[in-house]
Amino acid sequence: MPQDQTRRDTWAQQPADGTLPPAAIQSVPLRRRHLVPLIAALATPALARAQEAVPATIPRTTQHDLESRSGQPFRVFLHIPPGEPPPGGWPMITVLDANAVMGMVVDMVRVLSFLPREAGVRSGAIVAGIGYRTEGPYDLTRRTFDLTPPPGRDIPAEEGRPGARTGGADELLEFIENTLKPLAVRSAPIDPSRHALLGHSFGGLFVLHALFNRPAAFRDYVAGSPAIWWEDNAVLRSENRFITRTDRPSPLRLLMTVGEYEQALAPWHDPAWQPRMEMMKMVDQARDLAGRLRPVPGLELDFQILPGDGHMTAFPAIVQRGVRFILER
Repeated sequence: MPQDQTRRDTWAQQPADGTLPPAAIQSVPLRRRHLVPLIAALATPALARAQEAVPATIPRTTQHDLESRSGQPFRVFLHIPPGEPPPGGWPMITVLDANAVMGMVVDMVRVLSFLPREAGVRSGAIVAGIGYRTEGPYDLTRRTFDLTPPPGRDIPAEEGRPGARTGGADELLEFIENTLKPLAVRSAPIDPSRHALLGHSFGGLFVLHALFNRPAAFRDYVAGSPAIWWEDNAVLRSENRFITRTDRPSPLRLLMTVGEYEQALAPWHDPAWQPRMEMMKMVDQARDLAGRLRPVPGLELDFQILPGDGHMTAFPAIVQRGVRFILER
C-alpha cells in the first residue's frame, strides 16, 4: 500500500477524544515544518525571560546625591572614560542642567573619542553633570537660583508658577570647586589645565558669570544661548572688570552660540512671543558681547549663530559643538 494511503488510514483510526494510538504516533514522519512550531513552543519561556525589561544606564556613569555647604541638595552624575588617561590626565567637562543632557554629553564624548583623529579631538573626557533629585529634565525653581548672578531677588508666586529666589551663582561655583572637582579627582586622574564648563540659557548666563568673576576656574567656557538680559543685564556689571584685570589667566577659550530664531519668530512659534523676544534681544546681546570680548588678550573667542535653531533646539546643537570645541585642544 502506498505510504500516503497508510498515513490516511492511520489518522482515520484516531479516537474521538483527540489522542493518537501508539501506532499512529510511530507512523507520522517528523518533518522540518513540524519542528518549527515545536521549537518555538519549547523556547517561549526562555524568550519571555530574555525580554524582561531592565533599566537602561548611561555607560560608565554613576550618580551621587550631595549637598552644598549651605545644605542645597544636588544630584551629580560622573562619567569616567575607559582606557588609559592621557599623560597629563583626563580633561574634565562640567555640565549644567545635567538631568536634561547628561546622556547626550556622554554619548557625544564617546562617539568623538572612538575615532579621535578622524573627529579632530585629542581624547575622551571625564564628564561631571550638575543636576537635581528629580526625574524631570529641569528643576525650574532650583536652577533659577543656582544659575543666576548675585545679588538676586525674591520672585513672588504667580498663577501657574511658584515663587523663587535668584542670585545663587557664587554658591554653585563654590560647590563646583570644593565638592564636585574633588569628587572627580578621587575617581580618576584629571589634567588641572583642561577644566571646561558648559551651559545653556540660564546655564549660559552662569558660564559668563564664571568667566567674568572666576576665570581661573576653567580653561574652556561654552555659553549656549546665554540669558544676558536677565535682571537688567546684571551679568555685564562684571564684564569690564574681567576685561581690565591684570591677573587674568591665559589661555582662556570661549564658545558662545545663539539660535537664529531666538530673536525672530520661527515658523513654529506662537506670534504672541514676539514682544518678549524683542525685549530679550538674545541674538543682538550675544553678538554685541562677542564684539567687546574679541580684542581681549589671551581669550580665544568663537561666536556662532545657529541657523534654523530656536532656544530649545539650540541646546543639543551646543552640546555637539561645545564638546568638540573643548576636546580639540
